[in-house]
This record gives sequence, structure tokens and C-alpha cells, in this order.
Amino acid sequence: MPLNIGRTAVYTPTLACLQVRTYTGARMKIRSPLYSAWLLLCASMLLAVSAPLYAAGAPQEILAPAWFKPTFLDFRDDAREAGVAKKHLMIYIGQHGCPWCKRLVEVNFRDPAIVDKMQKHFDAVEMNIVGSSETVWTDGTRASEKTLAARLKVRYTPTLLFLDERGTVVLRLNGYYEPDRFLIALDYVSNRDYRNQPDFQAYLKARGVNAEERSSRVTP
Repeated sequence: MPLNIGRTAVYTPTLACLQVRTYTGARMKIRSPLYSAWLLLCASMLLAVSAPLYAAGAPQEILAPAWFKPTFLDFRDDAREAGVAKKHLMIYIGQHGCPWCKRLVEVNFRDPAIVDKMQKHFDAVEMNIVGSSETVWTDGTRASEKTLAARLKVRYTPTLLFLDERGTVVLRLNGYYEPDRFLIALDYVSNRDYRNQPDFQAYLKARGVNAEERSSRVTP
């Protein structure tokens, strides 16, 4: 709606905001309460438009199951506590917006057989591959989650590290494993079969399971 203040003027919408201009194109300096109200309306409109766009572009949050153990990311303590309980430690390394992390959480970690075995034989904790929280690795080295992931040469999400009570990585799963393979991996660790066969892919082949060509070990 045009506003008449001295000279005839018109409001012209732009992407940035609404500007008050005269018909000659000269910008008017108006300090009236009405103009301030228009500026406030401009800001509100921009926020209303930009907020959904930001939300649409943000990575989808993927939450670990409630039965995961709270952690201060001191993996020395986590491994030690798991050992006292006669369990192994499993570190799930993922990130928001990762479709295979989502499948792991929503399929594997909801499978009754997997959940039962995990809760009996493992302490599970999570770490963000691009996170900034401080971690303490099993050798006492302090680093952010992102720096530790780089040090461990984690290139896939999800990546799962299984540690014994001494903090030694006994199995590493790179990428997503379907529930049947995942259950075999849990048996491999919980039964300590890694002591006799350190190569998990060979372990799979010996059981008639088609092993995939990817490393299952890590050298910190």
C-alpha cells in the first residue's frame, strides 16, 4: 500500500527487504514508527523463509539406541569398565545424515537377537567422525573426535571398533554389515575367536559366508 509523506512514494519489494523509494528513484530517509514497523516485518519475513531452508539442508540427526552407554570419550576407562563386567567395548563411529548409519541404528540395533547379544556381551558407545569433543585414546593421547578418527584412518561411516579389556582393537568393521553378518561378528568377538583367527574375513569364509573385500583390522 502506498504511503504519502510529503512527496508521493511507493514500497518496492526486494529480496533483501522492502525499500521506500520516491517515484524519481531517490531513497527516502524515514524514521517514523511506521517505517520501523515495516523493517521489523521485513526481518520476520526473512527469518520465516530462511529457517525452513536451513532445516531442509541440515543433516538428519541419527540417535544411538537408549541402551548405549553414556561416555566421556575416555576409551581407556570405557574399555576397563567393560572388562570388569566381562564384556568387550564397541565404539560406533558415525555422523548425522549418513544413510548407512541410519540403517545400522534402525535395522541392526533394533533386531532382538542383536540387541540381546549386545547388551549381554558388549558396552556400546558412540563417537562422531567430525565431532569436536575431546577424546582420550587407549594410549592416553588426547584429541578431538575428528582428529582421532583421522588418526585411526576411519574413512567410512559407520565404522565399528571392538576393544578388549586392555584397550586393544580386536576387530574393525568398515561400513555397514547386514544383520546376519553382524551377528557373526558379535560371536567372533564375544567368543574371543580372534585369538585363533585374527583375520575376520578368513573367519567368514571358513563358515561359508561370502567375505567382502575390505579390511577388518586397524593399526592406531
